[in-house]
Amino acid sequence: MELHILRNSNGLEAVFSRYGATLTSLLLPLEAGSMVDVVLGFQTRDDYERSFSLPSPPFLGAVVGLHAGRLRDGAYRDGGQVVQLEKNLGGRHHIHGGSRNLSNVDWDVDEASDTVFRLSTVANNGNTRVTVQYALGNDNALRVVMEAVPDESVLVNLTQHSYFNLDGHQGDVTRQRMVVNADKTLETDAELVPTGRLLPVANDPLDFRQARPCPSTIDTSFVLRGDKPAARLDSSRTGWSMEVETDQPSIHVFVGGAHCNPLLGKGGAEYHATSGICFEAQNFPDAPNHSAFRSGILRPGETYRSSIVFRFLREGRKG
Repeated sequence: MELHILRNSNGLEAVFSRYGATLTSLLLPLEAGSMVDVVLGFQTRDDYERSFSLPSPPFLGAVVGLHAGRLRDGAYRDGGQVVQLEKNLGGRHHIHGGSRNLSNVDWDVDEASDTVFRLSTVANNGNTRVTVQYALGNDNALRVVMEAVPDESVLVNLTQHSYFNLDGHQGDVTRQRMVVNADKTLETDAELVPTGRLLPVANDPLDFRQARPCPSTIDTSFVLRGDKPAARLDSSRTGWSMEVETDQPSIHVFVGGAHCNPLLGKGGAEYHATSGICFEAQNFPDAPNHSAFRSGILRPGETYRSSIVFRFLREGRKG
């Protein structure tokens, strides 16, 4: 598997593959020169390809789209026209761009330096150009900027789908603590499709406005307040913390790794249901089907842009 590595002056390393524009490893330094890899991934390209044949593909580390999240009945209305997308979620709904998506194709490499990795591809039958730029700074921030420009009207909602575990990718994320700066969540039905209602988190198990242990099960979109950071993850074991910043209205938080049997990851790690946590910054899923949500429909010549920052701090200090 052809890989590209970004490094900064503090010893952080971020490793990428052009397959799915995927973050395959993120290495943080520990004492005595050792490193901890804090994202889940596979050992080979074949492993990544095979993962998309699983009943529930994990999308480890990939850029997701054109429409991240669920879309009810795989359809939405654009003016007087009903646009039908693939129903690749149980034959009922659309999810994460369909069976052929941004996560399981090779992207073109446009720039590759020590600090910047920029890739591009086309989607929507070649009518939408998508780019992603990863930049690793000496402030220990991995900045992700995703853009899309269509030649025709299209629904766009992109995100970055890395599973983080600050104890190391072989660990259990429920040993860490998290914060999500959100007063509300999106209500969903039994199939996890938004209903259009917003629910307050006060007096609810989903209230993470103060640090609490990561739950063993969560698959929820939080409505962000606009605070910085939008979310935070803390490991007492390694002393590392991660802050998430974004210009998007929501972060979908998901704990997982392997939905059924253990999934064999890089280095022989057996991933399980609580191996990692995703902070999927994005627009609201199913947005065009709810008048109160920003629709996400992009017009010809318009530019979609999404920014996500994963910032790493050690014991309250940068670096």
